[in-house]
Amino acid sequence: MSTDPMAATSSIESWTLGLLVAVVGGLVLTGGFHWALGRYLRLPPKEPLRQVRRVPAALTGVVERLFFAVLVGFQVSGAPTAMIAWIALKLATNWNNPKWNEAQKFRAFAFRALLTGLVSMLCAFIGGMIAADLIYVDI
Repeated sequence: MSTDPMAATSSIESWTLGLLVAVVGGLVLTGGFHWALGRYLRLPPKEPLRQVRRVPAALTGVVERLFFAVLVGFQVSGAPTAMIAWIALKLATNWNNPKWNEAQKFRAFAFRALLTGLVSMLCAFIGGMIAADLIYVDI
């Protein structure tokens, strides 16, 4: 048995880098992906809801990537399943939107959200793997 307290766990540097990859890298990558896919699909800007303030998508993304990167970093066994369930739950909250049948663009908005969510979860997964020292990055 090793007397080194960090022998069985990842280092502070790995956790810092992993969380930075998940949160900051994820913010940049998902934001760029979301914008580029919207341009490719020729989607107009989303119409704001005048009566209700919404949680900014970037804030939701930061929180979800941080949360899931920590789960992956601690090697929680159900983390990948929870990640996919989270994406499904987020999409399901808008599934019954009355605008679904009004125009095809709303389906394109939903598909863009699905793909952006997958990119976001990939960033969280990679960041968590770096934090757990399962992906080695020489700093």
